Amino acid sequence: MKKLIFINNNMQIGGVQKSLVNLLWELSPRYEMTLFLFDPEGPLMAEVPPGVRVAGAGPLLRALGMSHAQARGKGLLPLLWRGFLVVLTRLFTIRFVFPLLSRRERIDGEYDAAISYLHNGALRCFYGGCAEAALNSVRAPKKVCFVHCDFERYEGNNAYNAMTLSRFDRVAAVSRSVGEGLLRAVPGLEGKVFPVHNCYHARRIADLARAYEAPHTPGVLNLFTAARLSREKGVLRMIPILGRIRDMGIGFFWRIAGNGPDREAVQGLIRAQGLEGQIALLGELDNPYPYFTGADILLVPSYVEAAPMVFGEARLLGVPVFTTDTSSARELIGESNTGRVLPNEDGALLKELARLLRDFDQLRFDLAPPDDRLAAAEFDRLLEG
Repeated sequence: MKKLIFINNNMQIGGVQKSLVNLLWELSPRYEMTLFLFDPEGPLMAEVPPGVRVAGAGPLLRALGMSHAQARGKGLLPLLWRGFLVVLTRLFTIRFVFPLLSRRERIDGEYDAAISYLHNGALRCFYGGCAEAALNSVRAPKKVCFVHCDFERYEGNNAYNAMTLSRFDRVAAVSRSVGEGLLRAVPGLEGKVFPVHNCYHARRIADLARAYEAPHTPGVLNLFTAARLSREKGVLRMIPILGRIRDMGIGFFWRIAGNGPDREAVQGLIRAQGLEGQIALLGELDNPYPYFTGADILLVPSYVEAAPMVFGEARLLGVPVFTTDTSSARELIGESNTGRVLPNEDGALLKELARLLRDFDQLRFDLAPPDDRLAAAEFDRLLEG
């Protein structure tokens, strides 16, 4: 049985962490696996398969797995250390900080493959470091890095991160489209990039969807979005668009799960548009899945996305996806007819969304669930290639 080590920052709630947990469940009968976390904390720790060994980083790397607030909650020394590393990163960039930290960490054991499950951020952003840990801290003949972003449009698209990816034997892209964009941005990776789609652990999601009954507003279309409230997710852009759609006489109720830096701006714009009775902010939900099943449409209005977990989660729960045209939207939604791909320009988005909402009862979708066995087979090919 092959021995694998997966490296990630933490197990807080996020798309990367959920995808990782689901992949571990799918692979756990066939590989001996270790999950190495910079900071071994977060709500998703409870969902790691029991057969997976969990290890945590030493104090030098642990700061890379914490937010500022989490470090502050651990005491003065972790907060000061993290703050020092953030300043160092802003002054000298990750090109200096991440290799330095990773070379000071030695992960026990020998493995058949070391897998970084998280890519780096921008040069002066204290985010990432898993790639350097996989390359410098682990004894393994094969090194693999996952890319979960639209690298062409990503703030981390720079020469250092491209060079780091080139040091890996294989790079796993979470969709065909993500892989194609990565190769356009870093053509030197030709022959190394393989698609490994997200896993979903369907039985668990189905059980969570039955945990409670989410509200459903009768007589109108119920929209649901699960997203961080930040600019790139497009929540702010949708509020005036939905204000115009309301003025056209089209009924809807939009529920949004998530928090983020734009929350106050979102609340203010909802008030300015007079949409308090038609848009509800739910905050961050540990279990959003009942809201999927209570919705008629999952709405993804992002400016930029790679292959978001919600695409497959909606398919599993029988909810069509209306998404703006981002990196994998046509591949994962348009080609499978599991929803509709909308223009990513506000004027055209308004026109097309209004048409689709008005004609929603006449639309037909193919909501066959994704098959985790296919993603596991892609992972096997990745290691064998």
